[in-house]
Amino acid sequence: MDCREKYRLSEVEGIRAVEPNVHYHFGSVVHKIAESYWAGKPFMDAFHAALALSLEIDLRLVTANNRKKYEDLVKYISPITRLYYERHMEEWKDDPAVYNEHKFVADYGVHEGIEIVSTGTIDRLQQSGTLSDLKTAAAVGSDWKSQLKKRLLREPQLPFYRRYAEHDGHAVSTIEYEVLVKPYRGSDPFFETIDVNDEFMKQQKTWEQQADWAIREIAEFHAHCLDVAPWPQSTSACTSMIWGECEYLPICLGRSSAQNSALYQIESKGANL
Repeated sequence: MDCREKYRLSEVEGIRAVEPNVHYHFGSVVHKIAESYWAGKPFMDAFHAALALSLEIDLRLVTANNRKKYEDLVKYISPITRLYYERHMEEWKDDPAVYNEHKFVADYGVHEGIEIVSTGTIDRLQQSGTLSDLKTAAAVGSDWKSQLKKRLLREPQLPFYRRYAEHDGHAVSTIEYEVLVKPYRGSDPFFETIDVNDEFMKQQKTWEQQADWAIREIAEFHAHCLDVAPWPQSTSACTSMIWGECEYLPICLGRSSAQNSALYQIESKGANL
């Protein structure tokens, strides 16, 4: 939501990076562990499911440096699975998940003559009303946790999910991030909880307004600016993303073009909003 040009390149032009993002894919592996746990599956089922998913990435397309990072992370799938199961114990039975990696599609309405549909995946909503999103992070610096919380508090993701859940008939009483801190320079992985309940609960109306602004702005760009390029570019998100640098940064810096088949491929030009 921070970069209109990234949206245009991805969703309008249909441009995709050739190289898989190893950090994003490993995040999907961790999500598979959590999904298995909340579905009540045994430890070994979760481990094998995560391991199988970790093998789906094509490492032939990844740079040597990123391949090494990914292979080092994959070695920790077993201890991460154990940590997650020990962290939650019997919680999957005592406070079961109403949503578990729940994909949703919801009508948003019409703006600028464009019918808007919102989609997303809610990591977990428990019967008690705890809404939780799973992230991965690196503990770089003594203040990594406070810095991560500041960044997460600028994202409307969880308030947006809260609105959907409550419209779907589920009360939300607690909002939190569950963070896997990845191994770094010999350290072991561990889990942390970042409590954002007070901040998000008190500002729900503000966050709904922020999401509405962003969605309507994109609709207006679709309605009036499809013949213009580039769209407004972020001044910071391109180099400070949680998954590393933005894959479109070479295009925006003029170092490459979308026609560079070594870096990009076009999947579907002219995607709808």
